[in-house]
Amino acid sequence: MRPLLIPTSHLPTSRRRVLATGLAATGSVVFPGLSAAQNAAPGTTLRLGFIGPGKKPASATGWALAQGHLPKELAPLGYSGVSTHVFPNGPDLNEAFLSGAIDVGIYGDTTAVVARAKGLDGKLIGFDNVGLNVWLLTPRGGVASVKELEGKVVAVALGSYMHRYVIGLLKEAGIQKTTKVVYMLPRDGDAALERGSIAAFAAPINTGPLLVSKGFPLIDEADRHPGLLGSSVIVASNKALQQNPSLGAAWQRARRAALQDIRKDPERYYAFHADVSGFPVEAVKASYPLSQFPEEAYPSAWIQSLEDVKAFLRAENLIRQDFAVNDWKMAGL
Repeated sequence: MRPLLIPTSHLPTSRRRVLATGLAATGSVVFPGLSAAQNAAPGTTLRLGFIGPGKKPASATGWALAQGHLPKELAPLGYSGVSTHVFPNGPDLNEAFLSGAIDVGIYGDTTAVVARAKGLDGKLIGFDNVGLNVWLLTPRGGVASVKELEGKVVAVALGSYMHRYVIGLLKEAGIQKTTKVVYMLPRDGDAALERGSIAAFAAPINTGPLLVSKGFPLIDEADRHPGLLGSSVIVASNKALQQNPSLGAAWQRARRAALQDIRKDPERYYAFHADVSGFPVEAVKASYPLSQFPEEAYPSAWIQSLEDVKAFLRAENLIRQDFAVNDWKMAGL
């Protein structure tokens, strides 16, 4: 099994160099005409990591960046721009945090909790999405129920919120120990299902509805198991917060402004999301109902969900160190 958190000291030199110098940057936004001020050195670029395959971040933060709300809030902190860096999965984004190569990361709750439990410095400054579904799909003519997966192969991106769903589902069905779980990125699920080389694939948002539209049978989804739904969290490094203690508050103001825009004209937002993600607009709408964009920095139900994620990971011996989720939060948000 691929480890959920890999220290960069164990990576090849070439891999560490990539992380330290650019991480596969997907783009940057510069704030022309906006003055730098108190905290960051003038001209500092904030480095934002997110999970692909999109070429730019979406959701409320992505809209806040694209529409200028985030630049407006960050400029008084001394930031002159935002560079965006795409990662295939959460564990790779954790590597970038460990190497000091990003300042803020937006990624799944499970990987973020693993990182925090293993001592990754940083603070939770909010949620970008909550209630994220997982779609469990099979090849055409494959098994018709979860129970029939016993002794077969289920593919999922290990270390993700989809992985937690799969483990929880198999455990609930009593087949966890007799079903093989293998690593597969979302981009590879379509071909594997088409070949029939796996019995099932746990697909994340965007990918799941797209595969359903292609005719792959759906035998289960996280919506049927509310305790196994995921969330997307926003984490800022301690270094960035030490330089800019008000970074979290600025981020939340930008998100709230973006959410006002989104709720006024959701069709325009969904067109943007489809463009930057590369998924059809109908798959995006099925994946991101507006109810999944929280207004609050810390919705109580989803703070409790992080506690549940942590308890689940500890029970599965995927983490050993406990921590208080409330201590992960920033005061005043």
